[in-house]
Amino acid sequence: MIKKINQYYFSFDELNFNEDKLSEAFRDFSTQNFSLLQETWYQLHPFIRQNCKPVAGYRHFESDVVSYQKNILIVDNAQFNLGPIIYRDLKDVSDIFLFVCTIGKKLEDKVQELVSSGDTLSAFILDRIASELVELTADLLEDKIQSELNPIGYNLTHRYSPGYCGWPVSEQQKLFQLLPDNFCGIHLTESSLMTPIKSVSGIYGAAYNLIRKDYHCDICDDEFCYRRKTDRGIII
Repeated sequence: MIKKINQYYFSFDELNFNEDKLSEAFRDFSTQNFSLLQETWYQLHPFIRQNCKPVAGYRHFESDVVSYQKNILIVDNAQFNLGPIIYRDLKDVSDIFLFVCTIGKKLEDKVQELVSSGDTLSAFILDRIASELVELTADLLEDKIQSELNPIGYNLTHRYSPGYCGWPVSEQQKLFQLLPDNFCGIHLTESSLMTPIKSVSGIYGAAYNLIRKDYHCDICDDEFCYRRKTDRGIII
């Protein structure tokens, strides 16, 4: 039986951030700069390994508190204005999972320390690595949820976050109101930004024998989406 609310603590090693993932995260680096990237990674790695603290959790809502209107998802009387892109993926699901995850605050504090000391390159590299690590934390959470759903034949949709695919970032406020206070150690500011900064929030749908659809990157114009890679003119 899947829990209504669940929280996981992961280790840095479980994120499996290796040189292949480093290369993927920095595909826009020129070949001549890649040795510098590797050198900086080796220097930062001990600090990252010690101070990256991945934690993630979800709240599960079953079909009796989930309903839909045109481009709107209603969860326990809270209305989420998803917009057409996300609505198209979620409109046929029965269950909803609201989630958050973070890697803690120490890496972002180190970024500011490096900036203050004038080492902007290391700060840039660490900041991007931290962003990748929090996405890997979200991937681990997805694997956990899916493994709990497997015995009942349910599958997850892709995850979606406020601020992407036409879903206003201000809807973070509604999402956090449905989660426990200080869930996973994450706070929300009045401007709907999360602290720690290296955090992710969002939504999954789930249904029996659901076939996951592709992300709709072909109709989305958000060039800064983490799922949208435009290097070499390719969207993946």
